[in-house]
Amino acid sequence: MAMPLKPLTVQRLAYVRYLYREGVEQSQQPAPLRARAITSFHDAVENFIGLTAEHLGVDLKPRTEFLQYWEFIKPEYELPKKTEMKRLNDVRIALKHNGTFPSSHQIEQAREALVDFFTTVTVDVFNVDFDSIDMADLITQPKVAQYLKDAQTHADVGDYSMAAAGLSIALDTLLRHYARDDGGGRNPFAFGPTLYWHDEPKVRGREAWDRPRLVKLSSIAESTQQALRAMALGIDYPKLVRFQTLVPTVHPYADGSWRYVEDEAIRQLSPDDYDWARHFVIDSALRASAADAVDDLRKTRNELGRDRPHPERSWTGALQESGSEHPHAEEPPPISAPAPLDT
Repeated sequence: MAMPLKPLTVQRLAYVRYLYREGVEQSQQPAPLRARAITSFHDAVENFIGLTAEHLGVDLKPRTEFLQYWEFIKPEYELPKKTEMKRLNDVRIALKHNGTFPSSHQIEQAREALVDFFTTVTVDVFNVDFDSIDMADLITQPKVAQYLKDAQTHADVGDYSMAAAGLSIALDTLLRHYARDDGGGRNPFAFGPTLYWHDEPKVRGREAWDRPRLVKLSSIAESTQQALRAMALGIDYPKLVRFQTLVPTVHPYADGSWRYVEDEAIRQLSPDDYDWARHFVIDSALRASAADAVDDLRKTRNELGRDRPHPERSWTGALQESGSEHPHAEEPPPISAPAPLDT
């Protein structure tokens, strides 16, 4: 019976799959941007082989060349696809050192080789299916990761409508996580208090008929706030628009339920649509996690300054060698009264 994988091993396998998935997405871009797929594919293979060697107890020498991995690991396991991986390495070298862009055929050839390579070795060495590796394990926001895992249970039985609803909730949870009021003062990732449909004055339905300007301003404010929250976290806005076009809008209700309208477009979501949308949420969560350090810094500084007297100091200008103030320090500008309003 195979031993269960360590959590770090699962995370590293998820990272390999993430790199591979990034390469697939890059391969679908126009030339020359699609050339980046070769680098992502190669990085995925190198990370995977290094993890394979470690898992098998193979001690690799420092600065091991790419193709030497096959020889070093051979006593424990014979890695397949050496010829195909050499071809990938050659294309990467040509791109990196000679500026030779790969053809679409070479990129597709590399992608197909990686599918076979990962599928075979993951089962043989780690006793898991490569497609079953969940990239949600890379996410640092527990609630977002859980919604992604819950959504996957519906995708596994072919209910992509419900699965997409779970992805919608996951992304909404991600954005709200960084826009939350944590009691630490103004949240720079919130861009103001969250706007809700029930806020007064009402600007929807019959109440909006005599307030067209307020309706427009409310719509602009809501859309702008959502966009700013996403972009401030490094989330790709055009991809966000595509995501919101694909998945249903899910609304929370007072009884704790989440509901959405299942129209024909939502019912016809394909596995590829769902796969792209899920990867987008994972990529967005990873990008947003860069804000965690800022979050922690704000909390620390707020704790240090809470319920304590705050002395006030005046700027003195440059410090003299004797420690005295600079004789030519600028005087603070006078505080003038506001000008009267025109009548």
